[in-house]
Amino acid sequence: MRRGQSFDAFATDYDRFAGLEPGSVRNWLAEQLPVRGERALDAGCGAGRHTQALAGHFDQVIGVDISEPLIEIARRQRSGPNVRYVVSDLMSFADPDGYDLIFSSTTLHHLPDLKAALLHLRGLVRAGGLAILIDNVASRPTPPRWVHVLGALRNVPGDIARLGGRQAAWLLQFRTSASWLDHLASDRYLSRQAFELEYASVFPGGRFKKLGYAHGLVWTKKNPAAIARGYEVRREP
Repeated sequence: MRRGQSFDAFATDYDRFAGLEPGSVRNWLAEQLPVRGERALDAGCGAGRHTQALAGHFDQVIGVDISEPLIEIARRQRSGPNVRYVVSDLMSFADPDGYDLIFSSTTLHHLPDLKAALLHLRGLVRAGGLAILIDNVASRPTPPRWVHVLGALRNVPGDIARLGGRQAAWLLQFRTSASWLDHLASDRYLSRQAFELEYASVFPGGRFKKLGYAHGLVWTKKNPAAIARGYEVRREP
């Protein structure tokens, strides 16, 4: 993670912000998940909002994040009998048992070597398993601060309609705060086209989806044993 990208200094506010964001990504994710699976990894889990959702579909879910304050929130608010949270750098995290699902949302642009991160995640997917990866995209690598401020102002009417005036006012304050804008100034995004080229080079045959300011990939790792028997296991999207 590059300097300036840590969420530690405003972890509580960031978790509140994440909870007030529109649920389009969460809704799309729910449509991609199998009814039931064995093991899932939430890579860059933050305070565990997606981890908690995965727990309803998998017997064991691991949430990994480099931010100890966010993991502490996850452990307090979003634990469960089949959920475990780990403070770890993503590239240092290893598990020889592998996972039926590797999930990551708005995390990978923080890593200095995207290709290495994608290869690392692919190596954690079991045969027949899924990778669902979501990240922010933009027309330029680092949009200027005024773009984010203007976007925050444009979101106010919709936020008021969704959440009411009080919550909308808090969202505007957070989105235009110095700590959040400083964080965004350290981000480096891919364009949609570059996202698809980069991710397809590691996850060939994956499906892509536009998700507002983000882009998503769904990829199934082929099962060599099943192919050898003349068929391939496929999950419904």
